[in-house]
Amino acid sequence: MRKQKSEHSDVHKNRESVLQNLFADIPELSFRGNREVVIEGSRGVLEYSENVIRINTSIGLLCFEGRNLNLRCISSSELIIDGFVTKVEFIL
Repeated sequence: MRKQKSEHSDVHKNRESVLQNLFADIPELSFRGNREVVIEGSRGVLEYSENVIRINTSIGLLCFEGRNLNLRCISSSELIIDGFVTKVEFIL
């Protein structure tokens, strides 16, 4: 019986590992209403103005449109956009 649990545990760990690798490079977006967006996994800012922010990611471009848009935080792991977001577009 103990051997079956061990095998089941190994299969579960392998499945988790495969899923983590599969989704490791996909950007993650968190919204706080339409006033703030946190983007993890960006590959750089391509365009930045008060009305449009375009971000390169592993799956394509993310385009945010709105008013008074601001890149409040830029780090190697995340970007934070604040302002009044009226449109989010994924360009694959």
